[in-house]
Amino acid sequence: MPELLYFDCNTTFGPYPQKHKEARWTKEHLLDDLVLAGIAGALVYHRLGRHYDPMLGNMRLIEEIRDDRDRLFPCWFAMPSFGPEFATVAEFTELMKQHDVRAVRIEAKAFGVPPRERVWGELPDALLENDILCVLPSPGYGAELDFADPLLTIFRENKTLLMNHVWSQWRELVALMEEHPNLHIEFSNFQANRAVEFFAKRFGAERCLFGTGLPDKAPGAARGFLDFTLLPHDQAQLIAGENLRRLLGGQGPTSIPQPGEWHDSITEAVRNGKPVPCLALDAHCHIVHDGGHTVGERIVTVKGDADGMLELTRRAGIDKTAIMSWVAPLSMDTDLGNEIVEKSVRRYPEEFIGLLTINPEYDDEAKIEALIQKYHVELGFPGLKTFTPCQAIDYDDPLFEKWFQYANDHHLYLVLDPKGGEGADRCVRNLASRYPDMTIYIDHCGRSWQFAKWVVAVMRDHPNIWAQLNFTLVTNGLIEYLVEQVSADRVLFGTDAPMRDPRPQVTWLVFTRLPEEDKRRIFGENFAGILRRAKVEI
Repeated sequence: MPELLYFDCNTTFGPYPQKHKEARWTKEHLLDDLVLAGIAGALVYHRLGRHYDPMLGNMRLIEEIRDDRDRLFPCWFAMPSFGPEFATVAEFTELMKQHDVRAVRIEAKAFGVPPRERVWGELPDALLENDILCVLPSPGYGAELDFADPLLTIFRENKTLLMNHVWSQWRELVALMEEHPNLHIEFSNFQANRAVEFFAKRFGAERCLFGTGLPDKAPGAARGFLDFTLLPHDQAQLIAGENLRRLLGGQGPTSIPQPGEWHDSITEAVRNGKPVPCLALDAHCHIVHDGGHTVGERIVTVKGDADGMLELTRRAGIDKTAIMSWVAPLSMDTDLGNEIVEKSVRRYPEEFIGLLTINPEYDDEAKIEALIQKYHVELGFPGLKTFTPCQAIDYDDPLFEKWFQYANDHHLYLVLDPKGGEGADRCVRNLASRYPDMTIYIDHCGRSWQFAKWVVAVMRDHPNIWAQLNFTLVTNGLIEYLVEQVSADRVLFGTDAPMRDPRPQVTWLVFTRLPEEDKRRIFGENFAGILRRAKVEI
């Protein structure tokens, strides 16, 4: 597939409160990240306008991107004028014309503006008359979408773009898209399984946009939906950049950037729509029952069963996937969960590796012994998965002792998602000390700087603990940080599919500032070593 021209609808820069020291935040960071991921240009707003004064931020943005208008395209904050703190509608639209601004952010909740039509007055009509794109960002990761419908009703004639919504809001988003035909969406947080294909088919590719969430999110992650797309090339190109260009009245970048400093054979393949050309082992994946599309209340996983997942993993180049139950940790039906995993492994033994789930709150010692015998001994499952955040007990509870001791004796591995709270550090350290020959890998290390720093501290004291990456927030620079702190030899690739689509997790790692040999270790070589230690041949 020819390389796509990417035009990012969701970026910012500037200082902001409570920033972690390692977090990227400057305009130079943003431009460098665009080069890293081969993104031609971006729609951008200034954080000064969000955290201090909207109009001052708007004008500061124009000043600071003056020399970069071929790559950075301004998005201003807009609100009704309640007095001298914000320009009148006439003054505002005139300033937009002077500075060639083609998009505005409507953040009613952040600025305390009631979502009532009379309050917004003539602004929607003025923006419509000037063909301005109206961006409605969710106020925070996982925040409710109750703000959206009233604002979309007020701006019902305007072209609108909703951003930063998350995968658990699937049904709300479908309803909004059906009720508001001028609404467009992006996918930086909305990494639900097959979301791009589903929404492009149901509502048209013309209403779907590419966005990254830079500089907070790693720049390459969002590419995965389109680099490994199941859509026709012309639809993929619309989503990658042409739709945003159209919504901005023709404004946008015109050429695909040349590869930068961190270009290698892996980025070369992926930029041209090819699977990753190295051993890729997904160390963290779930599986849904045959024909299943939904699990766990708000979680929609279109084609999240074995056949559906393999279509995506093969497209991305994932060679083997370690699958674990979802039914068992969420509904506590361990028997059904293990049966689903077993069935999938038996059907595709060359592509699936099984993990066993045991819940000692339900399973007595005799049943635990029987489960160990069947799944670990007879079927050769090398992995253990339980989910104590849904249980009354924690990982270091004595009820797990029989199972974990078997794993320790046979060099198996445990997938661990910490329960959280003050006891998490104590629990994980107790577990690692008690079972030094059981490999433990901590899930979701990509969630935040705070979490990653804690994981690094634990890993330094316990050589049997590993860091596994996946998380929707795909924190920018965090993979490089983990490699710097604990080496590439102790970091694992995983996707958590189909709760989230696997493809963004792949390209998150592809487009990083790491040598190719480090990427290859993380993509598959490290996990292959863990599996061989557990007597699984790769």
